[in-house]
Amino acid sequence: MGSTGVYFRVNKELLEKFTKLAESLGMSRSEAIRKAMEMFIERYGRKDRETMTSRMRGIVKSKLSLRELEEAYMVLRA
Repeated sequence: MGSTGVYFRVNKELLEKFTKLAESLGMSRSEAIRKAMEMFIERYGRKDRETMTSRMRGIVKSKLSLRELEEAYMVLRA
């Protein structure tokens, strides 16, 4: 399988943090970006988009919106 170069803009501080984390895990920045893309596709590319948060919505009452709960969950997982 061939590869294609990708160019995108990103905040310098975010890139520095990302690079340091990738290196601390023994990965190149390119490897880490590929892994992040794979995880993104796995997480959001499913046909069944029901998430754990939305499944729990009827069980747990929250003052936060579903989107706010999803964002909080993603932060905690990181």
